[in-house]
Parts: sequence; C-alpha cells; structure tokens
Amino acid sequence: MAMGLAIVGGVISAIGASKQAKASAKAESLRERMMQLEAMRKRRELVREGVVARAQATSNATAQGAGEGSGLKGGIAQITAQQNRNTLASTQDEELGHGVFSANRKYAKAGGMISFGQGISQLGSAFA
Repeated sequence: MAMGLAIVGGVISAIGASKQAKASAKAESLRERMMQLEAMRKRRELVREGVVARAQATSNATAQGAGEGSGLKGGIAQITAQQNRNTLASTQDEELGHGVFSANRKYAKAGGMISFGQGISQLGSAFA
C-alpha cells in the first residue's frame, strides 16, 4: 500500500513539475512580448518627440529670421543626436530584457527537471 502511494505521489509530482515549468515558460514569453511592445512604443514616442523638437526649432529660428543660419542646423543636429542616443538606449534595454527572459525560461525548465528528478528519486526509494 505504502509503495503504491509513493509511486502515485511520484508520478503526480513529476506531472505537476512539468506543468509548472511549462506555465512559467509561457508566462515569461508573455512578459517578454509585453516588454517588446513597450520598447516599440518607446522608440515610436522618441521619434515623435524628435520630429516635434525639430519643428519647434525650425519655427523659432524662422520667426527670429535665422531660418537659414548655421545655428538652426547645429540645433537640429543636436536634437537628432539626442534622439539617436535615446533610441539606442531603448534598443539596448530591450536586448538586455531578452537575455533576462531567456535566462528565466531556462531557470523554470531547470526547476521542472529538478522536481521531475526528485519524483523519480522518490519512486526509486519506494521500490527499495
């Protein structure tokens, strides 16, 4: 009787561990997708901000009669450089996020394997 319960417990434990690992990996995939969407929105917002800043600079320079001057071109270059730096930072953050989510998925799978191994070990103990 005790051996039968140990076997059933070990099988249920292994099945549960497998389901837990799959659910955890799925959750990580969904969180990663959310991160990707947020990064895409952030880059889009950075582009919009750059367009607005360049338009304002052009409008202000034109209103002051400096629409053809080098100051406007330098200002626009600075705005563009800042936009590019911010976009690069957003892209780098996204790449790091991919690494974190990948590591979390591997961790979840390893946890499932550990639990599965423990279930098998319990089965072995029951037969011994």
